[in-house]
Amino acid sequence: MAYLSINGLLQPVLITLLALVCARFFVRDTAASDTHEFAALDGLRGLLALTVFIHHSVYWFYHSRGQGWHGGDSVLYENFGQTSICLFFMVSGFLFGHKLLEARQKPLDWLRLYCSRLLRLGPLYFTVLLFILALITVKSGFTMHQDWHEFWTSLRHWLLFTIPSHADINGFPNTHLLTAGVVWTLPYEWYFYLCLPAVSLLLGSRSQTNPLPWLLISAACVLTFSYWGLDSTLLWGFVGGFVAALAIRHTELRRLLRGMNWVVLACLIIGYTCFTTNEYYTRLLILTVAFTSITAGTNLFGVLTSRSCRALSNISYGIYLLHGLVLYLTFNWVLSPETSIAMTEQQHVLLMIAITPVIVAISALSWHWVEWPAMQNTTKLARWLRSLNPPTPVVAPTSVDPSHSMSNNQPSQRTNELVEQRHD
Repeated sequence: MAYLSINGLLQPVLITLLALVCARFFVRDTAASDTHEFAALDGLRGLLALTVFIHHSVYWFYHSRGQGWHGGDSVLYENFGQTSICLFFMVSGFLFGHKLLEARQKPLDWLRLYCSRLLRLGPLYFTVLLFILALITVKSGFTMHQDWHEFWTSLRHWLLFTIPSHADINGFPNTHLLTAGVVWTLPYEWYFYLCLPAVSLLLGSRSQTNPLPWLLISAACVLTFSYWGLDSTLLWGFVGGFVAALAIRHTELRRLLRGMNWVVLACLIIGYTCFTTNEYYTRLLILTVAFTSITAGTNLFGVLTSRSCRALSNISYGIYLLHGLVLYLTFNWVLSPETSIAMTEQQHVLLMIAITPVIVAISALSWHWVEWPAMQNTTKLARWLRSLNPPTPVVAPTSVDPSHSMSNNQPSQRTNELVEQRHD
């Protein structure tokens, strides 16, 4: 079984196929049969979350042997993390860039947008955080290993989505690795969301209420950038998504980009196999071409718009946040340290394939019981907050340049729901 190597191609193929089959049966109340203009993004997001799991599965092979937190020397498996995160940021940049461009005609409700973001990212994240605290409490022997000030400081960072850092809680070493470290992307997402009002000003987007409070929040984010501890280079992923949102508004260009399956496939293969961290901008350029084509309608021969792929998208946030906990529990509770160290590469790969249905099943449960119920309360939360301080309506100014609006494929209600309710 030498072909089941830790950095081989068979592992991601088998895990992906198994995850798609499981998602097909586990995720029942999906809208994957619906059609909307950006349907291919559904499938893309699900596959991206899965590649992040595959990326960390290799990291755990070395970490469980005490060899540090790394994935070996495979460029492909390293990019299952780096390139996938870049594409995740592009998804967010595109969806919200598209929303801001549409707001030049249809005024944007900022309060509802931020309520939707909080109820999309927050409930599952805080559920995971409670589980982390429970694990740390047990592993610490129900004993405090920090003074209360230090403990509260670290906990406060986690309550703020690890802004500005994922500090160790109660002295538990590498607390963030309980989630395979994926929480590092959440500050980037929130920084991007909070900067949107400033971007909307540049784009001429309109607001349903006085935009000044939101613009002040954006200004505060820009001025406190150093506090967030972010790498400014990675923010260009969001820009790539904005470029795609601008590009597909031109009907001829969109028609040209649609259906470029082989070009997109080639760009993705190059992006995942040919670049390292030091070549970020070259990779970003190639990925932007592929991503723009996908948003224009390219679906990789129907794969991205298949029901299985889009069902996987519904639970992508769950897969992203929960796979680290499953890996941690597998190597620290289910298996003994001796067993983990003694495992061969082939045994490790088989174990990763075996826990794939577990991750998909748990993510499906989190979608049904935690994520979707919370998302349905977006309007209710926005209405309640608005009742505390009724806003002043804003008179919509200016006309919109018709060259920026699309004559075909006008955004549907489903698109707006996609923007507000899905995670990137």
